[in-house]
Amino acid sequence: MKQRPGPDALVEAALATLQEELLPGLKGRQKYLGAMIARALQVARATQAAAHELEAEERASLSRLYERRIEGDLVEARRQLAADIRARRFQPGSPAETRLLDHLVETTAHDLRIANIKYLAQRQRRHGAESAV
Repeated sequence: MKQRPGPDALVEAALATLQEELLPGLKGRQKYLGAMIARALQVARATQAAAHELEAEERASLSRLYERRIEGDLVEARRQLAADIRARRFQPGSPAETRLLDHLVETTAHDLRIANIKYLAQRQRRHGAESAV
């Protein structure tokens, strides 16, 4: 029985075909749209590859923020965080606010690593560590 390619191989093949075969022959708006599709595929590929690791890191960051283990649905934990921020539960100047800022910087840096790798790399060269983001 012939084995079918997995989702990662399919995305990789589609991206390679788009970049190597189709984009060079396109012009104007079609070239722009093709480049946008290629970038979306790259972001999706990077997101999928890092998904489990990033979820674990975000869960650990939320656990440090709340000083308790965060389990269960990560989407629900994010909703709770948003509600806590809206309710101003992190007092200015407090250790909790410092942990909140650390969490927000960490998760934003993770998102930048996936969605805008070039920007983050340039920023790190100019400013040093991610904490300068």
